[in-house]
Amino acid sequence: MEHTVTTHRMSDAELRKAIGTLQSRADDARKRGADQDAQHIERTIAGYREEMSKRL
Repeated sequence: MEHTVTTHRMSDAELRKAIGTLQSRADDARKRGADQDAQHIERTIAGYREEMSKRL
């Protein structure tokens, strides 16, 4: 049996919300001293911001 992968293109509003939520999580991770976690989250944020800039 084959599996099909589908991707969901987030709306602008979903991207903005995700960026805000993830930024809050990255800030919290930094406060807890989890710098590697924060860096990983911030890489995701950078990708989302890049996606937003392509749409403008």
